[in-house]
Amino acid sequence: MSQDIQLLEKALTHTGQLLGNVTPGQYALPTPCDDFDVRTLVNHMLAGNPYYVGLAHGGAPDFALFAQDHIGDRRPGEVYAEGAKEALAAWQVEGAFRRQMPLPGGGLGPRLADLHLLEAVLHGWDLATATDQDRTGDPDAVAAVFRTWYGNYPDEIRGATGMFGPSEDAPEDAPALDRVAAYFGRTL
Repeated sequence: MSQDIQLLEKALTHTGQLLGNVTPGQYALPTPCDDFDVRTLVNHMLAGNPYYVGLAHGGAPDFALFAQDHIGDRRPGEVYAEGAKEALAAWQVEGAFRRQMPLPGGGLGPRLADLHLLEAVLHGWDLATATDQDRTGDPDAVAAVFRTWYGNYPDEIRGATGMFGPSEDAPEDAPALDRVAAYFGRTL
């Protein structure tokens, strides 16, 4: 479990640094996420950590978190860093890393912690792309996301969950995170 925590910490730290570079002047910029400008994406990312804290503790998904304003007059990087600390502590509770996402059609899907890692890495890519930052991500976290997710989440499951769009084409020689982003519906 400690290696999983370290990977998640690397991803959250890297994404927090990207958020720390965002300025209010960039909030209206478009992002690779449909219907999200930078401010909406940032707010979604800030809601993600408390969302996963609840799931790590065995709670039900609290989608209302995503409708709240988590930015206010604060710097997004600071808000994210606070949420990341709470999330990392929650994932270290006995049994938290084994929790799996229930699938809409029944059964269990991926580990929730793996989904949190994916979201931190993928939304970091979205934000970096939208705000013209380095979008390569933390190499260890990107490698873990690539191993766990790339090629393992077919389009028919995407449609059932509504979480990701159909995969897009990416060159085989594209960086790993660009390939993951395309796999999860981002256009390069």
